[in-house]
Order: sequence, then C-alpha cells, then structure tokens
Amino acid sequence: MAKIAILPDDMNSRCKYLDNTMLPGNYMEDFTLMGFIVDRYPEALTILANDSFQLVEQKGGADIYIDTPQDLQKIKALLTANSVRCEFSDIADSLYQA
Repeated sequence: MAKIAILPDDMNSRCKYLDNTMLPGNYMEDFTLMGFIVDRYPEALTILANDSFQLVEQKGGADIYIDTPQDLQKIKALLTANSVRCEFSDIADSLYQA
C-alpha cells in the first residue's frame, strides 16, 4: 500500500507538511513529492473518507493510502465530480533545490 499527500491550496500548509518529510539519503538537488492540492480541503477529506479511502492527518495536510496507480485517477475524478478543484503536482516545489 502506497500513500499520496493531499494538501490545502496554500504555501503555509505545504511548508508544515514538508517539515515532517525526510529527504532521501542520496538527495542531490532533485527531489519531487507528488500530491493533490485542493481548494476545499475539509470537504475533500470528507468526500474521500465517505468513499472508503484511508486518510491519516498530518501537520499541514493528510496522507491518502492507495492500492493501485488507478486510485490516483479515481481520487481526481471523485473530487472533481464533487466540485473540488484539485491539481496533482509536485508539492515539494517550495524546497530550495540548488
């Protein structure tokens, strides 16, 4: 079982979430952490929980546990169908990478 992040659409939440994230030991200036950024965060969590996704809240966001890569498409479709704007993108873009 893998996990993917879901975060509110603000930089403060991203920074809080990333504070709990360890960089890999072989980090060489190129680090990406993919996740969903949503405009209606509390509603998004409720929608996903009601559809049986396992969520674990973290500082600044939450982790969604997924079984297959197809779950990523299901999450995006589910949120979009419920009028939650979501973007699947690099959430570690605020890290200094030079």
